[in-house]
Amino acid sequence: MVDRGRIEELLREHFERRPLMRATDFYKLLYQGVFGVGHIMGDAAWDWLRREAEGLELEDLPEELLLEEVSADGSMVRVNLRPYLRRGLPLEGLFEAMKETALRGGSNEQFLEVWKMLKGLAASGDIQIDSGELETLDEELRTGGPSPHHHSEAYSEEYHPAYRIVRKEFLKGLVDYG
Repeated sequence: MVDRGRIEELLREHFERRPLMRATDFYKLLYQGVFGVGHIMGDAAWDWLRREAEGLELEDLPEELLLEEVSADGSMVRVNLRPYLRRGLPLEGLFEAMKETALRGGSNEQFLEVWKMLKGLAASGDIQIDSGELETLDEELRTGGPSPHHHSEAYSEEYHPAYRIVRKEFLKGLVDYG
């Protein structure tokens, strides 16, 4: 059972950092917190990570956090690539953590539980989300189940996301996170 208060706190933390979040960005956050990175771990995953890292301007977004929790229990984290690379940490190590994470995905039931909490927070006005966008995503879930989503255009243009999702436990010895 996921703690509703912790989900609300997680959503608020991300919204405070990125106030242009749309319904699909909240969906993506919750999806990644449950399922991790498995959906991108095909044959080209290493090349994609390497090319993305090589294309980043490391001086951009100096306030960006190295790690951000994306799950209610804190076990799944977003590793932002710019601060990761600024610290000289190895891409190979991050990729190994991604591979380990992909072996331990979540379940549809877990996702639907946190999704239901998001809908409740939106209905009560505790989280501000466009109800039409939320309903569109909800209908998609009812007909096809959970699936990966891209960030909204507004989110991508404003925040230039460059990260990977991993289980925090697989960063031990690689990242000092206290």
